[in-house]
Amino acid sequence: MSVESGFVLILVLPVAMLLMMTALSLVYRSNSAAVASGDESRAQAARMAAEYGLNQLMARVNAPTGRAALLALVDVPRTIDLLPNGSPATSYTIRAFTPPSTPPSATPRNCSTSDTDNYDLDVRIEGKLTENSGSTYTQVIDRTLRVCVPPPPAAPNQLRVRAIRGND
Repeated sequence: MSVESGFVLILVLPVAMLLMMTALSLVYRSNSAAVASGDESRAQAARMAAEYGLNQLMARVNAPTGRAALLALVDVPRTIDLLPNGSPATSYTIRAFTPPSTPPSATPRNCSTSDTDNYDLDVRIEGKLTENSGSTYTQVIDRTLRVCVPPPPAAPNQLRVRAIRGND
């Protein structure tokens, strides 16, 4: 045997080890990105469920027969039945009104050029996405609805309802 035998092996082993570590690192990062992307997608679906609930609440506030029953909607989960079979279930729940004991009256004030004399209704809505595996993703949105009666020629029982601000 020559004195130089095995010299190349000492150079190849660290290079091979470095290549394996790089490949494993890329696989790990790719897997982590896929998991994070899936979680983000599910959280976005839960947020859209909450936004859908906000739109439903605004429609209810704007309906003459719906305003009286607003307090009955608080803490009652409502399923969104727009998904095909096998898709995760989404729902929304109206969590709070502020003030909780006073929904918009049947005769809110007239709309004016000022935004300060309208009836403000603070709401909190929770959207949920529940997967078949039992994992639940939740998003909560807080909004202030500004409610007023628009000037004629609006319909007699029609209100103007706008979501103006929120913390989410």
